[in-house]
Amino acid sequence: MSKRLLCFLPLLFLTNGFADEEGGGPDISNWSITIKGGPAYPVMGEFTGSTAEQTTTTTDPDGNEVITGNAANIQALSWDDAYEDFLDLAVEVDFWEDATRSLYLGISHTRATGKTTSLGSFNGSQLTATFSDYSDTGIYAGFRWGLGEGSWIKSLISVQAGGAMVDNIEANVTSIPNVSQIPLYKQTTVFSGGVFLSVIITPLDFFEIGIESGLRYQTAPKADDSQVSLLGLEGINSEGKLGLVPVRILATFKF
Repeated sequence: MSKRLLCFLPLLFLTNGFADEEGGGPDISNWSITIKGGPAYPVMGEFTGSTAEQTTTTTDPDGNEVITGNAANIQALSWDDAYEDFLDLAVEVDFWEDATRSLYLGISHTRATGKTTSLGSFNGSQLTATFSDYSDTGIYAGFRWGLGEGSWIKSLISVQAGGAMVDNIEANVTSIPNVSQIPLYKQTTVFSGGVFLSVIITPLDFFEIGIESGLRYQTAPKADDSQVSLLGLEGINSEGKLGLVPVRILATFKF
């Protein structure tokens, strides 16, 4: 996690360097559209929870031992354990009150590739899962303001809130008789919020480029217990909150 947070350092350095620059910048139009994208790094939240289940031994009326339930020992997984190559994309439309303050509306899309990893043990066998790819699409609104006066080089802070539709998440598993796929989370609309810092260069009156990073947090999708409860694995899908640090290159067109 400490390595990932180093992505903030260039932004903070540039912010300190340019926050005190005054004037001299280009005029800005009332409206702009920004396209941004880049890798994202999960830094908060767990993907799945841990659970343990023991078999129960009883004796029937004939004196025979009857074993019920499953012996399971499932470990919690972080988002890093289950996914790789997070990519965060967004398109935003801003209405600028002046050169360094705007209200904006955005649409985002985040995706990641599912990994194959060990979940623990199930009835004495090692349990391995391959997770379906992660995907969410969101809409949000926010406000941004500049640090210092508008200039050819400026830094902006953005605060936003909205919602995102997270696609259903499943696990293809081994070592469970007659079960090859376990649904974990249902397709769910979750709440999301974020704060970001960007450094912007304006080479032309109608065009800007820059880099942005920050933290986006979203609540957990709804658990799908249709298969989990039958296997005695309640709790495995009790997590799902996600905090991402995206590092995005952006291009802004003013009109």
